[in-house]
Amino acid sequence: MLRTSWISVIGNIVLSLLKVIVGIISGSMAVLSDGLDSASDVVTSIVILFTSSIISRPPNANYVYGREKAENVASTILSFVIFFMGCQIVVASAQQIISGKAQELPSMLAIWVTIVSIVGKLLLALYQFHQGRRAESSMLKANAINMRNDVIISGGVLIGLVCTFMLNIPILDPIIAGLIGLYIICSAVGIFRDANVVLMDGISDTSIYNKIIEAVERVPGAYNPHRIRSSQIGNMYNVVLDIEADGEQSLTEVHLIAQNVENSIKESIENIYDIVVHVEPKGNKHCAEKFGISKDILTVN
Repeated sequence: MLRTSWISVIGNIVLSLLKVIVGIISGSMAVLSDGLDSASDVVTSIVILFTSSIISRPPNANYVYGREKAENVASTILSFVIFFMGCQIVVASAQQIISGKAQELPSMLAIWVTIVSIVGKLLLALYQFHQGRRAESSMLKANAINMRNDVIISGGVLIGLVCTFMLNIPILDPIIAGLIGLYIICSAVGIFRDANVVLMDGISDTSIYNKIIEAVERVPGAYNPHRIRSSQIGNMYNVVLDIEADGEQSLTEVHLIAQNVENSIKESIENIYDIVVHVEPKGNKHCAEKFGISKDILTVN
């Protein structure tokens, strides 16, 4: 993961500097905004490097589940940085459009550097996604998706620049820059939302509960899965649930049922971090439960 992150950092630094410098020289605000968007990727990649070193530390008395959620803390911080950058681009674009000053066409250099950026970003995105699949890293996959989005942004910039030259309408350049800023803001909101689902002990894919219930129902002697709670630790699931079993059975027999439930869940769901199964006598009356999911709740929803 570290090697992949370093490649991402170096590649994004080169592309970001190239677009920022050419954006200033050529007078294209759209290319400059695209460069600032790439600069946010540099910050993201550096944070990934720093976060990777934290995640790799072993659990201890303070962090018994490890430090996987450092990834989500970092993503939340990044979302604010990216949001602020998007706002700055939108404000600067709006000021340039509202000012009504005569604007000059950007130079052809802006088009060529945008083409280079598209090719470079596409190669980086493919590499990041390939490495993310190999390492089963949600962080690398998310970074790859972010780079793929940058390819789309740069493609839009390229189309806008070509239209600007063909139609001789300089005002298109700040308009494109403003649209890029709005896209960056939307991306920041999405990053914040996804990161905080995990930080608040939620899960993004609630179908996991159906899989847990079906896995329990396949185990002979296990009944009524309820008070099921699942949270994410990084890209892995932590599962806690209650089941019922025949109260006349021995402790050894009940323990075997619980173990079979764990195995069945692991066969149904990938990326399991830990499973805790609490066994109760069959037919036990339950008090009102504040937390957790049961089959009845899923049926109603």
